[in-house]
Order: sequence, then structure tokens, then C-alpha cells
Amino acid sequence: MKNIFKIAIAASLFASSSLVFAATADGTLGATSTGTSDVSLTIDEKFQISGMDTFSFGSWSGTGDLDANNSMCIYHNGDGSYKITFTDNSAMSSGFAVENAADTTEIPMAVRFIANISPTGNALMTYNTPATQAAASANIAATNCGGTDNANIQVVLTDADLSGAPAGAYDSEITVLVDPD
Repeated sequence: MKNIFKIAIAASLFASSSLVFAATADGTLGATSTGTSDVSLTIDEKFQISGMDTFSFGSWSGTGDLDANNSMCIYHNGDGSYKITFTDNSAMSSGFAVENAADTTEIPMAVRFIANISPTGNALMTYNTPATQAAASANIAATNCGGTDNANIQVVLTDADLSGAPAGAYDSEITVLVDPD
């Protein structure tokens, strides 16, 4: 029984030692000497968003929705999966909106996203709520996606909301946060 116990301990020590780096060791005194030194590092997950553009609608004609989309690049040095969260700097609302300079009037806007350059099939984003994107959605080869975007943001302001708003200039800044899922 003692021999089985000794064999089990020896086997577990051998198995665990194979997971550990070879030890750093100094050389011995002699005509030559060889020392060893381990090298280790950790690369944390990194993300980069690039290719963001302005949604500039200009003046509203008085009829119809204002609808625009912009493609962008999302890079991830991991498996390509990520969570994406959208917010904006509107002061009055708990949702997405453009506001006048005094922050006294707002016009709601819808923000939609898809991990593809085409807006077809995009999803309505909920303010400050992370949405998980599938693995391999982000580019994992180049921080600038090699010049080919891989995601799309769409902003829509409806005719009904625009027609009820007073004259003036309105703006907002959308913030996009990408982080590990």
C-alpha cells in the first residue's frame, strides 16, 4: 500500500512539473559555464475601433426620416468576440437623442448595429446595454482591419419625431465601447 502511495505522489509531481518552466539556473565554475534564464510574458486582450465617421444630416427637408449608416473597423487580438455598448452625451434623456444647444429640447434617435459592413439585419441597440457579438466578428489580424471595415452603425431620426421639434440646431455624440465578452 505504501508503494502505491509513493508511486501516486511521484506521478503527480512529475505531471505537475511538466507544466512549469525549466528553472532559471546559474552556471558552474569551470573552463566554460552555461546559465539559463526563463522568459515569460502576458499579452492582455486589446481592442481598437477605427474608421468612425460623423453622421451629418444637414437640414431636414420637412418630410421623411433621416437615416444614415457608417461602417467602421473593430479589432480584437483575441478570438474576435466582444461586447459592444452604445451611449451618447444627451443630457435630458435616458435613451439616445439629439438635443438643442441649451439642452432643453431633444429628438429621439434610434441606434442600430451589426458586425458586418452592410446595415441589413442590424439590431436596435438599447442605451448603455452591452450586446455580445459572435466569435470572429472582430478583425484579429490587423488593427485597421486591413482597410476593410467589419461593422456598421445606423442612426435613424423618424419623421414623426422631427416634425414635432422646434427649429434649431441639434447634436449629440455617440460613444461606442468595445470590451471582452
